[in-house]
Amino acid sequence: MKFGIFIKCPQIEIIEICGIAKLDFVVLDMEHTSLGFNDLKPLLLAAEKYSLEIILRLPSNKEEYFKWPLDIGFKHIQVPQIETEEDAHFSIKNTYFYPKGQRGLCRFVRAADYSDKDKNDYIKDSNKTLKLTLQIEGKSGIDNLDSILSTPNLESIMIGPYDLSQSLGIPGDIWNQEVTDEMTKIIKKCKKLNIQVGTFTDTIEGINFWKERDVDFIEYASDMNLLLDSIKNLKKGL
Repeated sequence: MKFGIFIKCPQIEIIEICGIAKLDFVVLDMEHTSLGFNDLKPLLLAAEKYSLEIILRLPSNKEEYFKWPLDIGFKHIQVPQIETEEDAHFSIKNTYFYPKGQRGLCRFVRAADYSDKDKNDYIKDSNKTLKLTLQIEGKSGIDNLDSILSTPNLESIMIGPYDLSQSLGIPGDIWNQEVTDEMTKIIKKCKKLNIQVGTFTDTIEGINFWKERDVDFIEYASDMNLLLDSIKNLKKGL
């Protein structure tokens, strides 16, 4: 099982520390922070120095949000609020080049070594190495789960418990059995289809709970949450 944390304070030093700590990955969050596209490249460079996988969670499922980070060299995109098969198709279409998708193609970008890389190698390598994770985090996503999971070239699903709890009318109650039962059903369906599946938690107990249910990855808490807990624990020991 892979383990990483959310990055809510997008600073180079935070990325470097996560690399030094040898996390499996970090999730750079554009959905719930003020992080802008001009901020991305230095963070990517910091991650590359330590061979740290950096997942970029986009603000939403729009074409331009795919082009910019992929062109500068991000290798793993995470898309929030996937509710329909059409949402899944759109994400895949804008992540990959033909024949897997129809992503806008420009070879004069950092991801293609500014045209120094052979264009055919660039296209082939991109389709082979890029990763896409789609977030299921609402009742609509659950209702359309079978059609979403049948989307060609779908490889990875992330279950968002907080938004899921809200859509079920119990906002924030992520350990309500209704929420965990729905999440467990998603995990089982993904496993049957050989689709990687992970979730979010913010406690050690949560890590153990979902690890026992055979998730492939856990996106844990956040840099700010971990710093806050560390300071609180330090104060308690004074």
